[in-house]
Amino acid sequence: MDRLPKLHLAAIWSSGLFVTIIAALAAGCAHSDKRKLEDSAAALRGMAAPELPAFLNSSMSLLLTNVDGFRARVVLEGQLTANRGDVVAGELMGRAGKLLFAPAPGGSVDKHFHAEDFSYIWDVSENRGFLLSGPLQGYAPISSNVRFTNVVTGASEKNLPPEKFAGHPCQQADVTVVSGDGVATVWHVWRATDLKGMPLRITGAPNGTPLTLSLSKIRLQAPPNDLFSPPDGFTKHTSAEGMVNELAAREHNLKRKPGYEPPLSDEIGFRDAHAPTRQQP
Repeated sequence: MDRLPKLHLAAIWSSGLFVTIIAALAAGCAHSDKRKLEDSAAALRGMAAPELPAFLNSSMSLLLTNVDGFRARVVLEGQLTANRGDVVAGELMGRAGKLLFAPAPGGSVDKHFHAEDFSYIWDVSENRGFLLSGPLQGYAPISSNVRFTNVVTGASEKNLPPEKFAGHPCQQADVTVVSGDGVATVWHVWRATDLKGMPLRITGAPNGTPLTLSLSKIRLQAPPNDLFSPPDGFTKHTSAEGMVNELAAREHNLKRKPGYEPPLSDEIGFRDAHAPTRQQP
């Protein structure tokens, strides 16, 4: 019986120690979770905006402005990043020197975003445009400092018979584009003789990087002019980087909305030029 007080005190001490240990572990876990969240937030801050596809932000874009208006499916192949080869595919539309590219679903920009999360509007002559975010329902201005001052088309390879590409007879030629800093890029172009010389295939190696752009299902039809402006209802962001970081921060809590796409249309999958041109929220 004289041992009971000692046992009782031991039990109290043990239970107190147990509670202390549990509290310490819980505090440690909470601190660890908070640290992980802070690290994740820090990692998301400073994320770069997706790069413009090379057929927009390079001298290749000039070769896509020789017709009044078009819609086509495009595939860009080559060493698109420093570390890996890649493929960019989607729908490209042009009118009066402006281009709109809506990537096809299934690709990725990086580990955080899908390719279809972003679309691009680009004014070739002004070297500027807009990055559109479908999930965020927002847009931001983008621009490039690279200017192109001169385009020289070499003699067509008339001695060669027209080569068919995407079902169209094409005449081949070399086209040299010179930038403002004097750098010349030579592109080998297949122009469709039955589509007013629209290029269906372009190959070249700007900065030593081999690239191939292929166009198919071309329609010489001018898309609605308002497609080349940010959609009504989209929120303007000051910078593309700021918009991308906001999207990344909200990604876990944001109900995903589809990427920005013009309305669907006919039997070959293009958008209808006469359908409503703004996505409903």
